[in-house]
Amino acid sequence: MRDIGSGPAGCLPVAIEVMTAYTDSTDDPGFFWASVQRVMADGAGRSNPAAAMAELVLGLSTLCGIALDHLAERAGPERGPRDVLAAIQRAYVTDPPA
Repeated sequence: MRDIGSGPAGCLPVAIEVMTAYTDSTDDPGFFWASVQRVMADGAGRSNPAAAMAELVLGLSTLCGIALDHLAERAGPERGPRDVLAAIQRAYVTDPPA
């Protein structure tokens, strides 16, 4: 796991790696879990494991923010990130797919 010295952007490579493993694991969910376990083991092996976990969470949060901005931009000028979040909540939380 990289050092956060460069701010949230420094955390993005690990977050992108984890989320890429998620998107590539449709046929093999074990691939995602193996990637997460490797990232967690790398972080646990650092001198400050809590900081490594915080960096992973910050990286995932930053990546989510970037993705929301892109989705809102593609949805059109009348929709913003809050609208996209509301649609995601309706689709996956309030009325989850069967």
